Amino acid sequence: MEVPDRTQDSPPKDSAGRSLSGERTIFCQPCSSDGDTMVAIGYCQNCNEYYCAVCLKVHCKQAMSRNHIILDGDNMPKVTFPAVTPNACSEICTKHENEIVKYYCMSHDAVGCGDCMIIDHKSCKVNRIQDISTEYFNGTEHQNILKKVEQFVKDVDEINRKLQVSEGNMRQAYINAIKDVKEFKKEIIDYLNKAEREMLEMINERKKKNEMLIQELHQAESYIGRNIKEIHTNLQLQVSQANDLFVEAKQVKAKLNSIDENLNMLKKDISIDVYTFQRSSHMEQMVKSCVPLGAIVDNTEKMVEHTASKHNYLVSKKKVTYQTDLDRKSISEMDAYFDCEINIKTEDDAYDCFVQNCALICPSQIIVIGGNNNCVKLVDVSNKEVSKYNLKYSPQGVAVVNPNLFAVTFPGERKIQFFTITTGNKIKESDMIKVHTDCNKIAIHEDKIIGITNKSVEIMSMSGQLIKSLSHPNMKWLMDIAVVPSSQMFYVSSGSLGYKCCFKIRF
Repeated sequence: MEVPDRTQDSPPKDSAGRSLSGERTIFCQPCSSDGDTMVAIGYCQNCNEYYCAVCLKVHCKQAMSRNHIILDGDNMPKVTFPAVTPNACSEICTKHENEIVKYYCMSHDAVGCGDCMIIDHKSCKVNRIQDISTEYFNGTEHQNILKKVEQFVKDVDEINRKLQVSEGNMRQAYINAIKDVKEFKKEIIDYLNKAEREMLEMINERKKKNEMLIQELHQAESYIGRNIKEIHTNLQLQVSQANDLFVEAKQVKAKLNSIDENLNMLKKDISIDVYTFQRSSHMEQMVKSCVPLGAIVDNTEKMVEHTASKHNYLVSKKKVTYQTDLDRKSISEMDAYFDCEINIKTEDDAYDCFVQNCALICPSQIIVIGGNNNCVKLVDVSNKEVSKYNLKYSPQGVAVVNPNLFAVTFPGERKIQFFTITTGNKIKESDMIKVHTDCNKIAIHEDKIIGITNKSVEIMSMSGQLIKSLSHPNMKWLMDIAVVPSSQMFYVSSGSLGYKCCFKIRF
């Protein structure tokens, strides 16, 4: 490293305080790199560098430089050195700790000590580093390395800048997510408080009406009771006097018909309707199914709001959809390739896995039903984990209601069982509904269950009540069903000996 000669207005002094006026002054190079001006008193031939008294003392104490050749006083070179000057090698060999790296093997592009060259590069062309280092300094490889290192420095700075931005985004995302959760919770609580107030107002209004009715009935009962007692008393007073009794009885007879009518009306009105609170099926099912408050989605995912219809089994109004390559490319532009295979057989499976049917929960989760093992499994594609739930009956079809709820058909039992996916990807039984026929495969469309038997399509409510049954002479051995998303259309496939077709049906 070249350090240009420096002069000052006042005569410089060496480390001992002696004036160096009139002499060509050379300064300590390590100190100069720190912005200090100290006169050099020594020169290291190995490092090709000038040192002041303090730096020279440290240099001579360090293990890696204590054996370097030091020139001091008049022995120091007094000429200006080029930017790079060949100097004695000083790097210690990593394989042979007592040897210095002095040689370069061009064939293997490797450096090493004399022992390395004898052992590993006996037949190679070997050069002394001291002979080729000056030429290398101005060579293409060195310049490329410098450029690459400079680019690395820029890349690290850019990464650091992006990390700072990411840290800021992370903190802001955390703050926003917490805020949104609390706001949503408050909205739910406000809604429940409002619903509670409305329900209590209805109950109090019913109570006031019943209280008014009871009060009117008490007044009527009191009035009728007084009349009856008065008549009874008058008849008792005239019991021994035949003439007066006859007259009183005739006068009372007209009143008795009116009293009888009033008594009958009172008996009829005295029966107050007893009312009870009936829970909302939507709210009760939401509590039972442990539906989460929401979902944490990336910016590439979209939350799609669905219209909430009135039915007995809609658990969540929101459905998570994911933006995939299918949204950006047509099928003709895509290539199919093998990604991986997942073994879904578990230790307690009695038989080999036979996939009866499957349904996609999200891009990384699949519901699989196995007929021969009577079970339903949740397969996590990303980490290749399988959660299993054993069933009492043999399953046939499966359909997803929302990201946390799916349904499985049991044709032999004429039942449909709903399952929820809880925290930790565990499967939990929810409600079971009875259906009027043996549905093999099913699909869920908005608030309807679409099931197929061997020869008909059954459209039902989420509680299993039949809405409509569709049939056709060509509908024989219906195999499967597919619903077109965001439309009022679905397809069913039919197959029999010598005849196969697909039916397109609209609601």
